[in-house]
Amino acid sequence: MKYRIRHYTEYTYEETVSTCFNRLCLTPLSIPQHQCIMNDINIVPAPDEMSQRTDFFGNTLTFISIYKEHKRLKINSTSVVDIENRINAELAFSSTVLWKDVHSLLSGVNDAYEIIQYTLPSHHVPVSDIIRKYAADCFTEDATLWSVCNTLMQKIYTTIEFKPGFTTVNTPVETVVKLRKGVCQDFAHLMIACLRNMGLPARYVSGYIETLPPPGKERMVGADASHAWVSVYFPSIGWVEFDPTNCLLPTYKHITTAFGRDYQDVAPIKGIVFSSGQQKLSVKVDVERIK
Repeated sequence: MKYRIRHYTEYTYEETVSTCFNRLCLTPLSIPQHQCIMNDINIVPAPDEMSQRTDFFGNTLTFISIYKEHKRLKINSTSVVDIENRINAELAFSSTVLWKDVHSLLSGVNDAYEIIQYTLPSHHVPVSDIIRKYAADCFTEDATLWSVCNTLMQKIYTTIEFKPGFTTVNTPVETVVKLRKGVCQDFAHLMIACLRNMGLPARYVSGYIETLPPPGKERMVGADASHAWVSVYFPSIGWVEFDPTNCLLPTYKHITTAFGRDYQDVAPIKGIVFSSGQQKLSVKVDVERIK
């Protein structure tokens, strides 16, 4: 399946910005079953400096510097991605590996350090008694890793209400558990936190998902949004993805931009501006199936 993704971002500043530096994580990944055919990033005002590099996690980052005065910044990214179904989920479904055996099995994996890093706490994923208590009933003694992940995904989906605007990027995951509300990044952080607190490797996935309009209605351009889900390492299989916000396994409708320890590593845009006063942010995403 082929998709065109348009990600529109506009900052409007109350006072003139003299200088800004930004890091963009807007280029979809090229990985097995998922190829980024084209990516173009248009910026107004035009950057005085612009460069790209691949980060520690394998994501493509774009760095821009603007030294001219401006009161508005527009960043429009257009990508075309060709996607096949994820095959690892089918293999994981038949896996008999117990969750409690995963840690010992990692010792025999090549480049195990790249996997083990995803068992450690990170900026948005703490070591927490609250999280362990919330997840405990999903981790029965004889459960397989597949059973644990599937049960945990269903628990998060049924106990946490999807509530746009209720949280911010800095809302602690323990608060999400207490208040039982959040958005997709909260669902992802919570599932990752539950798995890591039990010693299992899990990483944050940033990207997009195709959304279809109700029957008889036309799709609205710009109505889609960025999305987040979870990737869990299965010994002898590899990374397997779970979407706790929608309680499903990602298929060709999930478009991957980046992997990281949590949102902090893969925020679509972050940086600094030299100015004063308030700013307004507008983001629109359009995911269009073209084949």
